[in-house]
Amino acid sequence: MKRNKFTNMFTAHREAGLGLMLLAIGVFLSFATKNFLTSSNLFNVLKQMTMVTIIGIGQTFVIISGGIDLCVGYTMTLCSMIMAYLLLDGTPVVLAVTIGILCSVAVGLMNGLLVTKIKLPAFIVTLAMTNVVKGIILVMSKGYITSLSSQAIITLGQGSVGPVPVMVIIMAVLVAFFSFVLSQTVFGNKVKAVGGNEVAASLSGIDKDAVRMWVYVLSGLFCGIAGVIITGRLNGGNPNAAGTFDMDSIAAVIVGGTSLSGGSGTIPGMVLGALLMILIKNGLVLLRVNMYWQTVVIGLVIIVVCGLDSLSRNGKRT
Repeated sequence: MKRNKFTNMFTAHREAGLGLMLLAIGVFLSFATKNFLTSSNLFNVLKQMTMVTIIGIGQTFVIISGGIDLCVGYTMTLCSMIMAYLLLDGTPVVLAVTIGILCSVAVGLMNGLLVTKIKLPAFIVTLAMTNVVKGIILVMSKGYITSLSSQAIITLGQGSVGPVPVMVIIMAVLVAFFSFVLSQTVFGNKVKAVGGNEVAASLSGIDKDAVRMWVYVLSGLFCGIAGVIITGRLNGGNPNAAGTFDMDSIAAVIVGGTSLSGGSGTIPGMVLGALLMILIKNGLVLLRVNMYWQTVVIGLVIIVVCGLDSLSRNGKRT
């Protein structure tokens, strides 16, 4: 009984619970290491979470709608590589950025078409698309990094307004706007309705296929924005830039309280989930914990948080 009361309270106030966890970790690290509360480290944490958060916005829409996107990392990398090559060929910056983002949007559109028109499972579609996009990147680049000197792009990834990095400002604007879209607009309500019960949504007159198509397009759009930023951050295109963004974005969404079965979730929750994981990684680095154990700890954190959520949901059903 006590367990159900605790876990129900955790889920009912998920964002507050995550906030308390972040506060506890921050207090511990401030005493455990002298470098944690320095401005350079705190801004470094914000920069590290920016990419995961931007990609996570799109992933939040996809998962709430009942889907999943496993190819976000390579979609981002595709945008970055195409944009880098165009800039090297002398293409104007605005045109190169536009084409790069449109390419990532095209990947999202293809995912949406396969899911809605061919009726293939989202897991299979996006997993297969990961290999397709990765292959295209390797064919284009032959595995080589492309360097750039475009100051406009570099500013997006490395510049700052006063002490605040430009990329963090971009993240904050996107989070604020799309939090409003998800929570206060008709489209956001449709996304939740389709993910919660697609039969009821269809009976209510919602075109579930159109909604799912748009969430994958949105996911591609955010991957494109992240691709532009990471190009500036790395001073060029790197075929290995995808890293673990696929799993990191999904973990941030789930830890932030979005149900994998769809129907509910918030972008602020996802932001807190991303911050929690990055803060733990940062703390482990400052404490000089072996990098392999860092991966283990992050995995355990995801299991614990999602386990509390699952226990609570099961308790509510009974």
